Amino acid sequence: MDNNFKPSLLPYRWIILVVVWLGAFIGSYAQFQLPPLAYKLMPELNLTPSQYASILTAPMLPAVFFSIVAGTLADRFGVKRVVTVGFIFATVGIFFRYVATNYWQMLILMALAGTSSAFLNANIAKILGAWFPPEQLSKAMGIYITSPTFAMSVGMATTAMFSSIKAAFITAGIGCILTAVIWVALAKDKPEGAPELPAMPVAQYLGVAARSKNVWLVGLALLFMMGGAMAFSGFLPDALHSVRGIDPVTAGFLASMGTIGTLLGSILGPIICDRIGYMRRFLFSAGALGAVTIFYSWQAPLGAWIWMMLILSGVLAGAAGPILMSFPMLLPEIGPVYAGSAGGLMATLQLIGAVAIPTFIIAPLAGHNYYMMFGLAGMSIFLLGIVSLFLPELGRKAIVKPSGPSQSL
Repeated sequence: MDNNFKPSLLPYRWIILVVVWLGAFIGSYAQFQLPPLAYKLMPELNLTPSQYASILTAPMLPAVFFSIVAGTLADRFGVKRVVTVGFIFATVGIFFRYVATNYWQMLILMALAGTSSAFLNANIAKILGAWFPPEQLSKAMGIYITSPTFAMSVGMATTAMFSSIKAAFITAGIGCILTAVIWVALAKDKPEGAPELPAMPVAQYLGVAARSKNVWLVGLALLFMMGGAMAFSGFLPDALHSVRGIDPVTAGFLASMGTIGTLLGSILGPIICDRIGYMRRFLFSAGALGAVTIFYSWQAPLGAWIWMMLILSGVLAGAAGPILMSFPMLLPEIGPVYAGSAGGLMATLQLIGAVAIPTFIIAPLAGHNYYMMFGLAGMSIFLLGIVSLFLPELGRKAIVKPSGPSQSL
């Protein structure tokens, strides 16, 4: 092993960032082909609002049930092998959705479609942390998070333009196959010369992560973030169409403004947080302001004002994500050895929120009352800010760093 090893000097880290970006893109793109098709799928498959919400959030089910396993196995056997298995299942689910004729068939296929994203998301802090130094990690994570948010924008803005549901689903399936080939060809767990991490029993990795109070707090913050964001983005096109009277194609395009804002927030969030220097202060502010804009934005007057408000709601909802997801590599009790297990535990809570909050709390309480629905979604985002106040302060102004030249992304 090279004792002078410096991952920040290796250009291949950018290849890794591109590969994980593509890996995250295809799963979210396939998932968010559904909102613009909701007006067709709901009557065609005879879905209730709660059933539609469960299908939309079904790609999160693998993360709910298997993120901890995926993270722990990656600590033991490597991220590349674990995510490759996920791509095998995801390809089947994404490609064959067009054959579904009822609720249960679509639910199972959509759950399979989320396998690769679940396994990758559980281990993203581990693989990026192996290639990027700590001072670059949240920015690299921010770039990574632009992938699913960009995919959401593309899916919601373009899916209604396909000639049929079958054509839309097959296109996504082909994209998943190509992405899997790129992953197998180019992904690497860590740079050559990087320190070998200790090999321990699988249960020991999980035990250390589970004993960290901070891992649970970050997971809870991610739970509320995803619950509010999924309820907002999943029902926004139908709300704009049903309540505001906007045609489906335009409604899908307007809804994509929120996901474009989330993309911007993923990039700007770490930068602004670093300028402020205090993570907790930034996370609370983003949660509080995000709650207000999510409730109001869809009601804004048509024209430039609704565009601006939808983008702003996305920026505030997405700003916290990359910061929270960087915590496994930043927490002193976790670090690179246990980052996979900690990330898997966090991802499990995150995706429980994405599935349970819209499906079992917000949709049943609100029904077709979109004012209540988006009010509850905003409340979920606000709770993210409240939980963040209990996290350790890891901002640059609160940590004394050793002197020396800093690395820039």
